[in-house]
Formats: sequence, structure tokens, C-alpha cells
Amino acid sequence: MSGIRLPRIRLRIGIAIMFLGIMLPLTGMMTAVLYQQNSRLALEMGEASMGSASQGVVSAVRLLLGQIARVVDTSVAFGLAERTTLRNVETLRPLLEQMEQIPDIYALFFAFAKDGAFYEVIRVPHNGRPFGPHKKIPPPQARYVLRIIDNVEGEKMDSWIYLSNWGEAVAVERADIVSYDPRPRPWYKAAQEVRGVATSGVHVFSSLGQPGMTLSGKLATTDGELIGVFGADITTRSLSRFLVEHAIGADGVVFILDEDDRLIGYPHPERAMAQMDGQIDVVKAEAVDDRVVADAVRLRSSLGDRFRSELGESGETYLVSFNRFPDDFGKRWTIGTVGNETVFTGPLRRASLMIVLIGTIFLGLASFAVLWASRLLTRPIQALTAETDSIRRFNLDGEVTVHSAIAEVHTLADAVGAMKAALKSFGTYVPKDLVREIVASGTPTEVGGQRRQVTVLFTDLANFTSASESMPPEVLMDRLSTYFQATSQTIEATGGIVDKFIGDGLMALWNAPTPIDDHEARACRAVMDARAATAKLNAWLTAEGEATLFTRFGLHTGIGVVGNVGAHDRMQYTALGACVNLAARVESLNKRFGTECLVTGDIETAARGRFLFRPLGPVMAHGTSTAVPLFELMGDLGADHSAALCAAWTEPFTAWQARDWAAAAAAFTRFLVLHPQDGPAAVLLAMSREFLVQPPEPAWDGVLRFDGK
Repeated sequence: MSGIRLPRIRLRIGIAIMFLGIMLPLTGMMTAVLYQQNSRLALEMGEASMGSASQGVVSAVRLLLGQIARVVDTSVAFGLAERTTLRNVETLRPLLEQMEQIPDIYALFFAFAKDGAFYEVIRVPHNGRPFGPHKKIPPPQARYVLRIIDNVEGEKMDSWIYLSNWGEAVAVERADIVSYDPRPRPWYKAAQEVRGVATSGVHVFSSLGQPGMTLSGKLATTDGELIGVFGADITTRSLSRFLVEHAIGADGVVFILDEDDRLIGYPHPERAMAQMDGQIDVVKAEAVDDRVVADAVRLRSSLGDRFRSELGESGETYLVSFNRFPDDFGKRWTIGTVGNETVFTGPLRRASLMIVLIGTIFLGLASFAVLWASRLLTRPIQALTAETDSIRRFNLDGEVTVHSAIAEVHTLADAVGAMKAALKSFGTYVPKDLVREIVASGTPTEVGGQRRQVTVLFTDLANFTSASESMPPEVLMDRLSTYFQATSQTIEATGGIVDKFIGDGLMALWNAPTPIDDHEARACRAVMDARAATAKLNAWLTAEGEATLFTRFGLHTGIGVVGNVGAHDRMQYTALGACVNLAARVESLNKRFGTECLVTGDIETAARGRFLFRPLGPVMAHGTSTAVPLFELMGDLGADHSAALCAAWTEPFTAWQARDWAAAAAAFTRFLVLHPQDGPAAVLLAMSREFLVQPPEPAWDGVLRFDGK
């Protein structure tokens, strides 16, 4: 039996399965019966609702157009009363006031029969489109435009006066040559052919780029002489507002078709327009990019004005209804209504479910009590699971705040909190990457290591021992901790770890314990950032009247052994090997050369092209038996001062490598005039002068050797 592995499920899932196993069969049977009985009733209600929506749209459109028609009638009456002053700009003021009362009017205007003069008030569209005679964006404060096309000093002019309110002009535009003549326009001719107010077909307003229609009425004398025509423009966006208000459900669409099945009313007017022969026009309903509407119109010819069918890309079932506007409307328009079947059946389905719930209320209450009790149990367990997972990944921020009335869970939460606090304290003594790796692996920690390429950094504070003798111990610890904090952050930010603190210096590693790419360049970046952090700290120390800090850095990369060293009951993770010893020796060579950061040739080769390095030649450090190329890390590649110094270094160092001691001494002397504090130049100048007096042996390999650290 011990070898049998039972399947594991979550506690709440198990409870939910038991609950559903009881409830679903009963609920399913009752719902099926109720749904079948009520489906036909739902569809009948849907058809009635769609008919009501159509009637609502008809009433709203009638009301809107009737209101606009009354405005046109009023304007005609006004024109008859003011016929002698109609060419006065002040006569446009009542039109503007009418537009303020009726936001659906886009423009009010009148055209003169005698010469085609045209006076218009336009509501300024702030839609980001070019507007006006010069196709520019309207002024943001402009609300209306007075457009006047009339003869000025014998020449026909087109003037656009932008207003924020009546009498408050904000801009004026004029077009010298005018080709616009309102008299051949369909709305002008239609007004002459009917008694009362004429309604044009839907067309696209050139000034607005949106579809709309014009209502117009003629102004004539008592003996029938035509004086002009008054008109009002409205956009189909006004119609679309009614369509949105009467839509059936979230997926339902109400739309209007004209005599040619063009989509003149649609909830999204911009989708009902398209480029046709270079002009913007209203699209045919079958060509609109709304597949539901396009399919409904296409199927109308074969299925009639009332049908139920799958429409659109999703293939959902819709109810479709087409209703014509009444004959007295004057336009042979059609209202199309499309509603998703689920809108009508959904409420009944929910009602059926409610009946099922009422019938099983006692069972439901019992199940709810079980679920509520399971939630009290599982919520803290889930929270503890999340906490332990964070601990496994060594994310130790925050405290464990899990509470439970169950004693066992509460005890477990206390134990997890204590473990988290202990690991957090442990992490301050050991590199976090190492602890994370130990916790994640779940394997015992043992003495031993492995060979790996590592980059090693040693640092040391120059003259800190003597400077710290006058500091109180508390101040010394605070300053040193602040310095180590700033330096450690730059190391950890580049993927390194601080292996140990050694007095006023430290040892850091890259590529251990976690392998990382480009660790040599990352170490160089850490040195640059540490120098910048120390500079900020020094600015603060100077302001406090305290001595500043100067850090020496030594970098080398090579094969070492990384792992745990020590006793079985107390270990330390570190790196050992010749590469570690050489990095420490390289750091101490800063004292010989008077430099801040020295690196070996292996570092320079790996990071070449990303930082500035100055060659110092092959050097054999004290305690080593192999010469290594030595370089000074000067700064980032784009540092102007460091680049100039490296460029100037080329001449004296080339002479030094050629063993032309006289030329080298002269070049180093000139170099020190420009850079008097340069340590490497001073060292090599002194040696060049020595070799002038007593040249080295012919077999000298060019390696600089130093005794002592």
C-alpha cells in the first residue's frame, strides 16, 4: 500500500466538486424543463421589444425632423419680415440663437435667388479635421462660423468669421475666388418643388466630412416671385444617437436604410462611410464592415422582413426585423433591428435558475455553510503556501501576517514567520544569491567547491588607518558602514556578490555562485559606479568637515575554485586560487603607480571597446611568479578627459616600449607638464632616467618587478 500514490486535489476544489455533484443534476433537470417551456415566450417578447424599438426610433426621428422643420418655417417667416435687411450680418443672429437651443442643427442658412449670395451659420466641429476655405484646424475657442458669400465692391467674396459668442470674433478667413453657387443644389431645387419644408436625401457635407441631410423651405413674395431658400443641416450622428438609445442589448443594432439600402443611420456613423470614386459617400448596408448588419440585409431578400438566423463571424443566432417608415413621413426609409437571441432568452434562463435555487434553498444554505467554513480554513493555508514559496525563492521582505482561528494553522503561521525572520538575518551575513541557491536546491550544504571562471575585485581605502585613529569608534563604524553600503550596492546591481569585508576593504566576485554573462565588463561597470558613489559620499564628508575617502581597486579574471570552505559546522562561501591572489596583488600595485584602479590584461581584453584603459606594460607583482599585462581603468568610453589623457600617453609609452630611454624621458617630462599628478608617468620617467645612466641587461624582458606589497 505504501507504493500507491493517490491523486491530490486542493481542499476547496474537493468541497466544490462534492457540492456541484449534488446541485448540478437537480438544477440541470429543472432548468431544462423550464427553459423549454419559456423559450417560445421569450422569442415572442423579443419580437415585441424589437417592434417597440422601431416605433421609438420613428417617433424620435419624427420629433427631431419636425422640430427642425419648424425652425425652417420660422426662418422663412423671419425672412419675409426682414426681406429688405436680409443681407445685413445682424440678421444671422436669430439663426445662431436657434442653433444654441437645438444642438442637433449643424448649420442654418439662406440663399438668394437673384445672385446666388449665401449667408450661413455653422456649428464649428472640433474633430481634428481641416475646416474652412483654407483647410486649417479651427481656433479652439471658436463655437460658430458666419459664412457670407456675397459681392464686395463688384467681386464675389467668401468670408468665414469665427465666433466664440455673438459679437465675439476670434478669427476671420477669406477666399478671393468663389465658385460656390447654392441655386443648382438639390436642397435648393427641392424647396421650390414642394409646398412647405422639403427634406433632401442623405449626402456627405464637404465641410464636415460626415453624412447628413438638409431641410429647406422657399421664401417667395405673395405673387410667387422667388426671393431665396432657407435651409437647415443636420448630421446622421443625431439619428445615430436615437439608434444607440433603442438598441436591444449590448450586441443589438438598430439602423436606418434609405430607398437605395444605404446605411444612413448607424450607431457608429464613421463606419457607414467609404471612399467611392475619390469622394466620401454613405456605404450600402451589405458593404458595411459590421458582418451582423451586412448579413441581415443580405438575407432579407430571401427570408423576408422577420426572420431568425445565424449572423456575423461568431455565428450567433439573432432575431431580425425590418419596418418601413409610415407613408406620411415622406421618405421610403426602413428601420432594421437586430437583437442577439440570448438577450431575450437569458433573463428567462436566469429566472429558471432562480426557481431551481428557491426549490433547493435548504440544500443551498447547507452547501453555503460548507463553502464558508472551507474558506475560513483554506485562506490562511493558501497564504502560508504563498509565503513558503516566497521563502523558497528567498524573497524575505515583509512579515508573515497570516491569522487563523484554527490552532494548528496559527501555530504553523508562527513557525513560518520565525523561519522567515531567521533566514532574513542569515541573509545579512551570507551573499543573497548563495542563500537563494541553497534554499532553492533543497540539498545539504557541504564543504567543497568547483572550478569556474570568476572575476575578482579587491578594494582598499588609502590612508584610512591613520585617518581613523582620531575618530571615535562609533563614528568610525558609521562612516565605514556607509561607505560599504554604497560600494556593495554597485556590486550587487551588476550581478556581483560581496564575498567578505577585510578591514577597510572588501573582496567581491562575479560569475559565482550564479553564472552570469559578460561578468568582466559588469565588474568594470561596478568600479565606475563605486567611484561615483564615493564621490557623492566625499561631497557630504567635506560639508561635514571630515576627511574624504580614496578607494584603490584591483580587478582580475581567471579560473578559481569556488565553494564552501571551513569546518562542517561553520563554513564560508569564497573563491580560492591563483586568480584571487593575483587580484589582491594587482590592487596593492596601485600604491606603486599612484593609481586608483588597475586591471589585468584578461579584464582589458574582455571589456575592450566599452571602457578606456591605459597600458602600463607587463608587471610581476610581489608574491607571484608570472608577469601579467597591467592596465589602468580610466573611465567610460565617452569620457573626454580620460580619452585625452590616453591619447597623450601613446607617445611616451611607445618610446618606453621601444627602450629609447632618452626619448621616453623627454616624452614623459612633457606629459607631466600637462598632467603633473599622474603617478604612472612619474614612475616610468624615473625608471627611464635610471636606464639612461645604467641601461638594463640586454636580456631584460621588459617586465617591471616590485618587491613588497
